Amino acid sequence: MQTVAEIAVRFTAEGWHCWPEAPDHRAYLRDKHRHIFFVEVRMRVTHHEREVEFHDLLAECIPVFGRGDFGHASCETLATRLLHYLAHHYPHRPISVAVFEDNEAGAVVRNLDTSDM
Repeated sequence: MQTVAEIAVRFTAEGWHCWPEAPDHRAYLRDKHRHIFFVEVRMRVTHHEREVEFHDLLAECIPVFGRGDFGHASCETLATRLLHYLAHHYPHRPISVAVFEDNEAGAVVRNLDTSDM
């Protein structure tokens, strides 16, 4: 049987953001508003013996993601920022980052440059 293994970490971060260009039917999003952002990171590993220790990955992701005022950043932007960091530090492996507002709606981004894996 052929398998693929991933590790996954999840955390939350309190933050504020806004969408100044929101359409009229979502005008309330133009003002700064608060969310609990739910973040999930998935990373491919090549074996099942803690190639990347998930507690270490979690400890690394939390400060990189940050908290507080995210300005105009969307869930897509927040996920992409973390993905860029991870792809640089863990090159050539599939990684995805999901960011959800209040665990209801959000975005998932994945790196596509995973040659050599």
